[in-house]
Amino acid sequence: MACAPLCNAMTPDEARSAYAAGDYAGAVATLRAIADKEPRNASANTMAGIALLRTGNPLAARKYLSKGSNDAKIALAEICYDEYDFDGAEEWLEKYSTAQKRARKPESAEVETLTGRIEAARAMMDRVERIVIIDSISVPADDFFRAYRLASSAGSVTDTSVLPPDTEAASPTSVFVTEDGGTMIWSAPDENENYVLMQASRLADGSWEAPSGLGDILNEGGDANFPFLMSDGVTLYFANDGENSIGGYDIFISRNNGEKFLQPQNVGMPYNSPFNDYLLAIDEETGIGWWATDRNRIEDSITIYRFIPQELRINYPVDTENLAALAQVKDYRSTWPEGEDYAELNRKVDNLRPTRRSRTAEMHFALPDGSVRTSVDSFHSAQARSLARDYINELNRLREAESALANLRESYAAGNSGAAADINAAEKDIELKRARIKELTNLIVNAEM
Repeated sequence: MACAPLCNAMTPDEARSAYAAGDYAGAVATLRAIADKEPRNASANTMAGIALLRTGNPLAARKYLSKGSNDAKIALAEICYDEYDFDGAEEWLEKYSTAQKRARKPESAEVETLTGRIEAARAMMDRVERIVIIDSISVPADDFFRAYRLASSAGSVTDTSVLPPDTEAASPTSVFVTEDGGTMIWSAPDENENYVLMQASRLADGSWEAPSGLGDILNEGGDANFPFLMSDGVTLYFANDGENSIGGYDIFISRNNGEKFLQPQNVGMPYNSPFNDYLLAIDEETGIGWWATDRNRIEDSITIYRFIPQELRINYPVDTENLAALAQVKDYRSTWPEGEDYAELNRKVDNLRPTRRSRTAEMHFALPDGSVRTSVDSFHSAQARSLARDYINELNRLREAESALANLRESYAAGNSGAAADINAAEKDIELKRARIKELTNLIVNAEM
């Protein structure tokens, strides 16, 4: 048994192939052993250092990268950038560029990307928001949003099981559901496999309208994901990893002018970092905000911060001592005013039971007075209850008919021309079922009102 790790190790050729394929975790042990055996082998040291960096060990990576090739300087710049040492990052990039010019070699495209991020991050350091972070918890990365504790008035954040059947969704993503359960917002792949924000609203008959995009302006040239709509119905927070991100997902804000969402703005630091930051939610009832990040590099875990939002943004002065540490959130308690203790507030939030949406409701029937019936028994009128049973049965028949029609159309598209007559008959049957549902809807409203 003692030889198992050694016996299962990759050969040098296997490790180099795995490295080239991006399997840094599989290759790192062998690459490190090669570099230790050949300390003057610049290529081996570069690969070992980059593999260590990509598997979350920047401290060990430095040792190898410092003995690596010129390309290793880009990785060293990246380490400095991740540590908010922007001057150090620029110095490494300058050394790399000088060596490339001397050798008359072209620069890597990574240099331009990292240079742009350094400039953007340095600008953000001039306006780090002064917020009070009252707690920090680490949770498993899968379904991390289940740790959010939101009052029902803020809506809910849940998983894709609440979406109508056969609805496309990104993976991973979360679904925002409004307080009344009438609107959902989530992320889904477009025709180019980029993630875009989608929404759908519930119709009067309890079914859902076809999903529609929230607007290309939110895409930012990357993936848009993890939405949260404020209770004003206007202010949208979401994550995006596009051209205006300083690394991975950044959190953005956009507002709707009544017709469309406007150009999103990066919310800056401390919310955003060189790592992934997402799902910022603000609960106006409790006065607590939340956001998630993997900046602390805890394997398979996400850090969630709770903070007290401000009505007006107040930034730290640019000459604030330890400004970089505040932007990084090295110690969230350093954001507390002297003498303050938020234990009671945290207990209050911990006692909130998060709202969870599911498709367990028997129905969703909206009445003209704004009230909603979610089961047959929730109707006050005996006649309405009887009609509601017919309504549910007819809805189920409609869904079955629509599914059968979809199969017929697929068969026709595959070359089965004999399905044409069946398609025509199915379409007429569906029209009759929809008319019957509309009739039942009117009868139920009259009986209940």
